[in-house]
Amino acid sequence: MPWSRKLIEPITLKDGRVLTVADARAFMLALPERRQMAPYWQYAAELLLKAATRNSVDAPRDTWAQLRRALMAEGMV
Repeated sequence: MPWSRKLIEPITLKDGRVLTVADARAFMLALPERRQMAPYWQYAAELLLKAATRNSVDAPRDTWAQLRRALMAEGMV
């Protein structure tokens, strides 16, 4: 799942943006460092990297689920 691919299901933010894998990466990198250090973002980053660079069967679904959890924790979805 390269950076340019879409997530397995769209994640639409409250502001109407729909995240792709690359969008999710950019979104996470734009967060203040303090927020990036939250465990839910750390785990999302780990899964996102695995999904983008490895051919894992479970990585896309796990990545989508963790991104949703992190975004919900931030009140973004």
